[in-house]
Amino acid sequence: MKTFKLIVTTVAISMAMFSANADEKKQKAPAKTDQAAKERIVRGTIMCGKCTLKKTDACQAALQVKRKGKDGKEVSRVLLLKNNDVTKAFHSKICGGDKIAVAVTGKLDGKGKKRVLVASKINDKPAPAKKGGKRKGKATDKKKKKDA
Repeated sequence: MKTFKLIVTTVAISMAMFSANADEKKQKAPAKTDQAAKERIVRGTIMCGKCTLKKTDACQAALQVKRKGKDGKEVSRVLLLKNNDVTKAFHSKICGGDKIAVAVTGKLDGKGKKRVLVASKINDKPAPAKKGGKRKGKATDKKKKKDA
């Protein structure tokens, strides 16, 4: 009888530990979706989705981004911007066919092909993208030896 109680107690404690561990994993899972919703800076060419691209029924800002594909070739992708106060204020500059190089700060909303960029700021004088080239700092030992 004592052995049976010991086994039942051990099983109960083990199940409590596993269920507590499962609850912790469920709480950590939403953190990944929050990370996907972080604000980011997307650089590209902004234009009207109706007037220039003919992709939408109504005037809407669209951002054309150029990236390198898997095969190494340059691929362009179009992200539609959600019609909010920021994009509506900027839309008068691009409606009618103009294209402007910009840096858009915002969050991506939605999934797949229905993904839109919710802009919080549009900078029409973007700084060039950093490409991990030169580092700032002190001269290295190699430069010192060449100078000597």
